[in-house]
Amino acid sequence: MRRVLAVLAVVLALALAQRAEVSAGSPFGVQGGLRFPLVPLLLDGRVYGGAGLEALGGGADLLLKVPLTDLYLGLGAFYGTGPALTLPQEARGQGGVRAVLGTWLNLPLPLVGVYAELHPVYYLRPAPGFGLGVAVGLSVGL
Repeated sequence: MRRVLAVLAVVLALALAQRAEVSAGSPFGVQGGLRFPLVPLLLDGRVYGGAGLEALGGGADLLLKVPLTDLYLGLGAFYGTGPALTLPQEARGQGGVRAVLGTWLNLPLPLVGVYAELHPVYYLRPAPGFGLGVAVGLSVGL
């Protein structure tokens, strides 16, 4: 039954997703995910999974679009099997919450977007701590 529910969740996610994304950087190295419109032109949801040299993991973000700009702000949570990619190295952890400060880069490519993000992170596991990560990504879709 679990496998059936997992397959159903993946199929529904692909059907409802607005964009497919691939990024490099925080929190796990290379991530792949889907972005969903929750409130048109205002709020998006994003789910992702990633793999890196030290960790496998995934997470979810809520992203608020700043009107009349290419900026967006968000909050999210993540969890992985090893330490996430952020600085300082001694503050890294497996799971936590993060803020997302991002912008779309204006490139003349149809249906393709490039974005850059800054991630202030508060780690909850294995020990509380603060970190700062960055990511650059490619997004395909409407």
